[in-house]
Amino acid sequence: MSCRRTHILLVVTLLAALLPARAQQVAWSVDMTAFFDNREYGYSKVESQTLFGTRLSPEIGVRIGHSAIMAGASWVQPIDGSTENARIHPTVYYRYSSPRFRMSMGMFPRTQLIENEPAILQYDSLTYYRPNIAGALFQYVHPKGFAELYVDWRQVQTEVKREAFMVVFNGRWQPLPYLFAGGHLVMNHLARPRHSDDRYTVTDDLIVSPYVGLDLTPCTPLDTLTLKVGYHLSLDRLRNVGTWHHPQGLLVDLRAEWRFLGLHNTFYKGGAQMPLYSQLGAQLNQGDPFYQSPTYNRTDIYAYLFRKSYLNCLASFNLHYTPGNLDFQQQLVLRFYLDDQAWKERKTAKNRGYLKNIL
Repeated sequence: MSCRRTHILLVVTLLAALLPARAQQVAWSVDMTAFFDNREYGYSKVESQTLFGTRLSPEIGVRIGHSAIMAGASWVQPIDGSTENARIHPTVYYRYSSPRFRMSMGMFPRTQLIENEPAILQYDSLTYYRPNIAGALFQYVHPKGFAELYVDWRQVQTEVKREAFMVVFNGRWQPLPYLFAGGHLVMNHLARPRHSDDRYTVTDDLIVSPYVGLDLTPCTPLDTLTLKVGYHLSLDRLRNVGTWHHPQGLLVDLRAEWRFLGLHNTFYKGGAQMPLYSQLGAQLNQGDPFYQSPTYNRTDIYAYLFRKSYLNCLASFNLHYTPGNLDFQQQLVLRFYLDDQAWKERKTAKNRGYLKNIL
């Protein structure tokens, strides 16, 4: 037995000697988000409320080459200071990152997505309080675009809880400097609790949302000027009923930025989205409930109070129009993010870009 232990120790020692010490690195990151979101809504299908809190998400792990194993947590704390409504979300994942291909598996930050989901797919109040994706993420990056596919397992089936997961594909291709196209595909699934009665049924939600766009930034003195025109189709059904609901409509998105100022306008016209929201709410539909209106326009007027490589602070005044209503929203969101790679390169020109993902 002692001879076997000696052999095992010798093999481990040889492997450690063969692996360059510098190939192993301690990886870490600190992500802090503070948010104030005051919603004064008259539209009956959306709740008026004030969201005010902070989120601290430290991580630590080991990186070897393109691979990293990370662990940490996200502590979401309401601003009142009480721990009654505070939440801690564990973060544990494997990350592979190369110039063209990236993947994550486990419970990883939503900020790893290349592009934020549009509001019709992902309501911002949900991202405040559920910062992680639980599942797997696959990304391909090309000089002219990207493609990403992820599975988010939002809830595990129990005696009282439904199984809930979604599969999402996002992609964008820009063959010319001023022309791009892309889209979103979503398969959203809500099962029954174990041993449930006939009040529950499996529910399906499928979304197809392609778009084409123009990037007019090079033709103007603005820092950003883009226009997207898309078609949004949802397919929803309760399986015990069998009838498919298929609301569809036109989605137009305009964004303009100049220095620290910005304007973002989104217009939807068509069938009322999320036809099962009154029954199932955010258990099924993750998008902004304003899209239950057949006509909806949102205008965000915003300013970056701070915009640095490690810090982003955004103040925004938002107008929501539905027939018969003009509603108001005020947002102040701050995000601080720093990791070991950015810290090493903090004095180089490479690390002077803005922190893009505010949430």
